[in-house]
Amino acid sequence: MDHIKIVRRALETTWRYRALWLFGALLALTSGGRGSGGGGGSGGNVTMPGPQNAFPGLGVAGPPVWVILVIVGVIVLVAFAFAIVSVVVRYLSENALIKMVDEREETGTEQGIAGGFRLAWSRSAWRFFLIDLVVFLPTIVLFIGGLLLAASPLLLWVSERQALGMAGTIVAIGLLFLVVILFVAVFIVLGLLRHFFRRVAALEGRGVLEAIREGFHLVRRHAGDVVLMGLLMVGLGIGVTLLGIPVIIALVVLGLLAGGVPGLLLGGLASLAFDGAVPWIVGLVTGLPLFFLVFGVPALFLSGLYETFKSTVWTLAYRELRAMERGGEG
Repeated sequence: MDHIKIVRRALETTWRYRALWLFGALLALTSGGRGSGGGGGSGGNVTMPGPQNAFPGLGVAGPPVWVILVIVGVIVLVAFAFAIVSVVVRYLSENALIKMVDEREETGTEQGIAGGFRLAWSRSAWRFFLIDLVVFLPTIVLFIGGLLLAASPLLLWVSERQALGMAGTIVAIGLLFLVVILFVAVFIVLGLLRHFFRRVAALEGRGVLEAIREGFHLVRRHAGDVVLMGLLMVGLGIGVTLLGIPVIIALVVLGLLAGGVPGLLLGGLASLAFDGAVPWIVGLVTGLPLFFLVFGVPALFLSGLYETFKSTVWTLAYRELRAMERGGEG
């Protein structure tokens, strides 16, 4: 396998096939930042507002408890719905990227965005989810079980003998370290295999278990080429991260200037008429959208390009391995 040729071809495809960019951006948007639990960060001692004046700057009383419960319930439902939509969009985007690149290589046809969505909406996207479920859920369960088993020597503290407790602690720390190292290696291998499980499912129409089996055997037959490609992608990822640091810093500075200056001005004007939290709310409502517009949109675009490139590399690598096998059979 010519690994450098594949990378160059992937770069050319990513740059020229611009309909891929949307699906790359959707993949970047739904793959990163999952589980961002930033809301409601006031744990600990919370005093529910009573009928007294809870917002002195506005001169109004706090809302009743049932209103707060309804708001919390709505937020939970919206977050759950967003999580479901995010998962669906992620698998559809992966499916679209794989099939659009394969079709371009096979026939020279470049789909538009509408054509990409038509390719995305197929059974293989559902199979991606099932593949992840079959592969990673048992692995996570085994990992948790391994951690519990490794921590079991800590039970020696129950004996109330300090020497046994210390010995159990040392053994537990060593076992926990080994379990973590083992499962990090396992997840790296599974992450590498998953690229091929998906492409067998998407491009050959195989079922879940069949895609896993055929993808595993394909990687086993070409382990050297696959590992080398994986190492090359790790190196490229490190390089992209290092190059992206000054870009991100520049975008953050521009975002702070674009959102901070108007936010401070309007917040300052609001402070002339209101006390308390109102000026801060006005400043945030004004500044945050501008910050995310200036920082978030370019950052998402660049992340989407990289996701498109990565998916294209693995699709081209998969096609190359299949072509090598067909040539060998001939």
